Amino acid sequence: MARLAQGNESGLFRAVRLFVLMAGGVLAGAVQLAILPAMTQMAAHFSENGGDGAFIAQNVTTIAAPVMAFGAPLIGWLAGILGKRKVLLAAAVIYGAAGIAGAAAPDLWTLLASRLILGLAAAGYVTIAVALVGDYYAGEARDKLIGWFSVVGGGGTMLVLFAAGKLTEFGGWHAPFFLYLAGFPLAILAFFTVFEVPRAAAASVASARSDSVRGAAGIFVLVILISIVMYAVTIQGTFLMASEGIVNPSTQSNILLLATVGSMAGAYLFGLIRPRLGFHLVLALVWAALAIGTIGFASTPNVFLLALFAGLAGMGSGLMQPLTQSAVLNILSPAAAARGVGLAVGCIFLGQFLNPYVLSPLRAAFGVQGAFVAAGAAAALGAALAVIWRLRIGLRPARAGL
Repeated sequence: MARLAQGNESGLFRAVRLFVLMAGGVLAGAVQLAILPAMTQMAAHFSENGGDGAFIAQNVTTIAAPVMAFGAPLIGWLAGILGKRKVLLAAAVIYGAAGIAGAAAPDLWTLLASRLILGLAAAGYVTIAVALVGDYYAGEARDKLIGWFSVVGGGGTMLVLFAAGKLTEFGGWHAPFFLYLAGFPLAILAFFTVFEVPRAAAASVASARSDSVRGAAGIFVLVILISIVMYAVTIQGTFLMASEGIVNPSTQSNILLLATVGSMAGAYLFGLIRPRLGFHLVLALVWAALAIGTIGFASTPNVFLLALFAGLAGMGSGLMQPLTQSAVLNILSPAAAARGVGLAVGCIFLGQFLNPYVLSPLRAAFGVQGAFVAAGAAAALGAALAVIWRLRIGLRPARAGL
C-alpha cells in the first residue's frame, strides 16, 4: 500500500496538502536562520540601549531551540488528545502571530517571549507534519517523502537565509520577522486540505504496532547519541578551524554550509537506499559518514578538504533524520505516532544541547582535534555495531518493522 485515505481527491488537492506538510521543515529552520543576517544590527540596537548587544542578539536567535526540544514531545502528546489537524492549524496560526510579533515588540522581554512561543509553534508544526505524512502514506512512498521533508527543509531554509539578508539590507533588523507571516497562508491551505485519517484506514496497517511510545525507546536513545556526534562539526567546527589558522568568518561559514548541502543530499538518498539496504545497513552508513567526516575534519587544514568532510558529516545527518522518523512510524501505531515523532524531534535538539557538555571535557583532555577524533571513533564503533546487528538477524532487509 502506497497511500492511505486518498479517496476521490484530485491530484491538485493532494499536491497542495503535500506542500503544506513539506513546509514544516522550512518553518522549523527559519526560526533561527530568518533573523541570522539581522544579528549585527540587532546587537547595535540593544548596545545603544545600554546592554551587551552581541550577547542579547545571540540569545534572541537561539532562545527558541530548547523550547523546540521540549515542546515537540509536548505537542505530540497534545495531538493525541485534540487530533493532529487541530494542532497543525493552531501551530501555523501561532507561528505567524508570534513571528510577526517580534517585529513590533516594544521591549526585549516581549521579543524574547515571542521567540519562545514561535519555537513552540515550529516544533508543533514539524512534529504533526511528519506524523501526517505517516498517516497519508505507507511503505516506500512514505520513506521517500520523509527524506524529501528534510531536503525541502534544507533548501527552503537556504532561500529563507537569502531573503532575510535582502530584507535586513533594505528594512533593518525588524524586516526579516515578516518572513514568519508564512504561517498564515499555510494555515488557510491546511484548513481546506488536511484532515484526520479515518481510524479504520489507519488500523488496517497498524495491527502489529505499539500504542505506547515506550516501544520506540531504543530509537530515541539512538537519536540522542547520533545527534551528539553529528553536531560536532557545526557547533565545534569554528573552534577547530581557528586552531588551524582559518579565522575568516566568511570562509568558516562557507565550509560549514557544505554540512547543510550534505544533509540535503543524504535525505534525498535515503528514499533510494532504504528499501534496498534496510534499517540496520542505512544506520551503519549514518555512523560511517559521521565517523569519516568528523575524523577527516580534524585531520586537515585544507579548506577544500574541510568542506568535503563537513559535507560528508552532513550526509550522515541527512540520512539519520528520515531513518529514525521512519523507524518510529514503523514501530508505533497511528494513535501514538505524533507522540513518537515529537519525542524523536525533541531528541535531536537534546543531542544538540548535550554536544558541548560531551565534547568540552574531551577538548580539555585531548585538545580540539582529539575531541573530534574521539567523537569520530565512537561513530566508527556505532557503524561496526550496526553491521553486526544486521548480520545477527540475517542479510535480507526486513520487510516490516525496522
